[in-house]
Amino acid sequence: MKPTICATLLLLSTLSFAQSSQRDYLVSEEKDTVFCKIIALSEKRVEYHIEDKKSSSKKNIYNFLDLNITDVSVIENPLGIKIEQPEKGYAHVYLYRPYVYTGSALNCKVEYNGSNLVNLKTQSYYLHKVKANEIHKYNWVYSDKTKVEINAKEGEVYFIRGSFASAYQPFNTISKVANGMNIFLDNPKIARYMVLTMKKESPTY
Repeated sequence: MKPTICATLLLLSTLSFAQSSQRDYLVSEEKDTVFCKIIALSEKRVEYHIEDKKSSSKKNIYNFLDLNITDVSVIENPLGIKIEQPEKGYAHVYLYRPYVYTGSALNCKVEYNGSNLVNLKTQSYYLHKVKANEIHKYNWVYSDKTKVEINAKEGEVYFIRGSFASAYQPFNTISKVANGMNIFLDNPKIARYMVLTMKKESPTY
């Protein structure tokens, strides 16, 4: 293939990506992409409108593998949160707990490297700034089965979700803990939007 043809294909590919990144979309668990207009995100519910349909749809955000919201003003963000980029030599770990009715009054206390760190209240978050190129260990204080280990890379942002549920589908993890409190490494493509909807900061303890 001639260099000019390669350059043209690369340019077309770049333009295609840029155009798609400027549009709202949802990617289903079946990996189908739906281009739409996202109207609102609140309490885990994402509302969107597809052009050829008369009415909008509202679904649980965790039903999707990925999404893109071009206008972040549609996200309910009572604290005015922004996802911070780490300083040189650091990574960021956001721990958060969305609303789940079952177990919502129970504590989700998290230890970090064997010491008390934070109590994740319902609809709260905590930003933990950690050194890069080190392993950081988190666990729910009452169970050693809910461990999360992060080998932090400089400039990366990680998300750990706390949730009480009968079952869950963890992101990038093998084990499951049923019928109890869980913490697990979450899908960053979804979690980064959910953190914005949190209503308070989690207390340290």
